Amino acid sequence: MDFALPEYTRFKDNKQLDHIPGKYGLPLIGDTFSFVINPYEVLHRNYQKYGPVFKASLTFQKFVVGLGPEYIQQLMLDSSQTFSARMGYDAPLGDFFAGGLLMRDFDEHKFHRRIMQTAFKIDAMRTYVDLMHPIIDREMTRWGKASEFQFYPNIKTLLLDIGAKVFLGLDMEGQETRALNQSFLDMNEGVLSLIRKDWPGLLYHKGMNGRRALEKFFFELVPQRRGQSGNDMATFFANETTEEGEYFSDKVVGEHLIFLLLAAHDTTTSALTMATYYLAHDQQWQNRLREEMQALGKPHLEYEDLAAVTDLDHCFKEALRMNPPVPMLMRRTVKEVELGGYKLQPHTMVQVSPLYTHRMEQWWTRPHEFDPDRFTREEHKQHSFLWAPFGGGAHKCIGLHFADMLFKATLARLLLRYRFKFAKSGQYPGRIQHFPFAKPTDNLPLVLEPLS
Repeated sequence: MDFALPEYTRFKDNKQLDHIPGKYGLPLIGDTFSFVINPYEVLHRNYQKYGPVFKASLTFQKFVVGLGPEYIQQLMLDSSQTFSARMGYDAPLGDFFAGGLLMRDFDEHKFHRRIMQTAFKIDAMRTYVDLMHPIIDREMTRWGKASEFQFYPNIKTLLLDIGAKVFLGLDMEGQETRALNQSFLDMNEGVLSLIRKDWPGLLYHKGMNGRRALEKFFFELVPQRRGQSGNDMATFFANETTEEGEYFSDKVVGEHLIFLLLAAHDTTTSALTMATYYLAHDQQWQNRLREEMQALGKPHLEYEDLAAVTDLDHCFKEALRMNPPVPMLMRRTVKEVELGGYKLQPHTMVQVSPLYTHRMEQWWTRPHEFDPDRFTREEHKQHSFLWAPFGGGAHKCIGLHFADMLFKATLARLLLRYRFKFAKSGQYPGRIQHFPFAKPTDNLPLVLEPLS
């Protein structure tokens, strides 16, 4: 099915926001740089001065910002189809994530989401966890032989190898993995470029070259999987058909694979890195998780174990609470709407923030501290959108259960193989990079002590 370009995509952003409290900061750049360095502080300063709804210039765009779970709920549930995800993310991500679910709205989004449904059913998920274990064991054995070990680049490589196997059905090591990883890195850097022109020598051009390399790789892969059997997502996607019994095009399937592999790979890399950072500091929690894993009496988590490891589950939730993979959720209005008592005209950019909502003192006990037991106390159940790292509504992350499984299987094996601690003094608290995904700026140097 072909969907016509929606009329609302042809309009420029509405910037007539004089009736909204707040200030834009410096000319042109606004509060962009301070926001990228410390988003919570910028949001908190505005919250204290103007309340939960204000205008701000962030990431070179003028937004109305709503802080609190009720605003996340309004944008995510969106029963009246008022908020466009496509136009919310078009400026920073449109060129890089073209064709992905994030860049599709309403009926078109619902139609394309069905391509992915088979790949995330329980039977498929069971096969994925079995595919992960040999790769995790191979890479973690290699980790123990490294003289100076940095967690972030190593977990990134591990998860890309898992992604290649689970998503693409490929065993990718060495040069091929590095080339694919570099294309993703280049594309991520392009997202943050200041001059958004596809001209040689510019960071944006480098990012677009990364996107073009990924397109070539994936568009050639899809037809190879037509009519084939396999347990990888590329094969599932390639063999999904429309209601008329026709395959989705190579381009459509390839674009979904690019976006999904990036989303699963980079977001879970961030979650595991930040969880390991907190556990290297909190050895008591590290030991508690290790004891939970040892009590299972097996070297790997199986699919049926995922719901039973309560402490590990709460650790996963707490890592995502403190550092949600998408700190700000962006939309643009397609019709007039009210937000926090203020009328917004069509084509107004709106942001809500899981990052800030996850640390609001009126909802959370000591919100800036790593405390997985807050999920035992069920603090997150005070509001259905108080904990929202995966968004919600029609655009709720389709891969959230896969991310849960990948995080738990990987961290469980690390806990059973090694006791880990910081390699240097002063690593906690350390500087955290928040965009495009959270990680310590030093890439988290660790000492790994073998347990057997």
